[in-house]
Amino acid sequence: MRRYEAMFLFDNTAAHQWSEMEAEVRRLCGRINANLLVCLKFDERKLAYEIKGRKRGTYVLTYFEADPARIAELERDARLSELILRTLVLRADGISEERLAELKARPPDQALQPISGEGRRGEGGPGRGRQPAADVEEPEAAAPAGAAQATEDADGPGTEREPATAGERPVADPLAES
Repeated sequence: MRRYEAMFLFDNTAAHQWSEMEAEVRRLCGRINANLLVCLKFDERKLAYEIKGRKRGTYVLTYFEADPARIAELERDARLSELILRTLVLRADGISEERLAELKARPPDQALQPISGEGRRGEGGPGRGRQPAADVEEPEAAAPAGAAQATEDADGPGTEREPATAGERPVADPLAES
């Protein structure tokens, strides 16, 4: 048996109460003889696009242990369910027992806040609003080869000229008219 993480998107109009959603998840897990470890309400959100004519949905996060051969049956049953709009099942071999214990201790019907760095757009996350470490210098952006550079010399400020390299001589263009 392997450990899995599943996110179920429930239809808000069909599942008004947490007990209905939890019962549906337990029914699906029971059909494949899975050991349900955690079942939590993740969040209720406006959907990015309509799914089966619905604009809002409730996400339910679950962790369970099941036979890998039976996962396809779970996904099929979830697609046939009238309460569930979408399902995503992933292997969760890397989740620690401490994290599972922390999730089990939470009230299942209260929305779970995303882990730091996993928020909605603009709320952090990889590469958003982070500063480089103080001891790491960022390399300066180098101009592409052959690009003109602005310089301040005898020609005046902002005059464009080609970058020169040591020992480089200008090459005549064979197609240029003389």
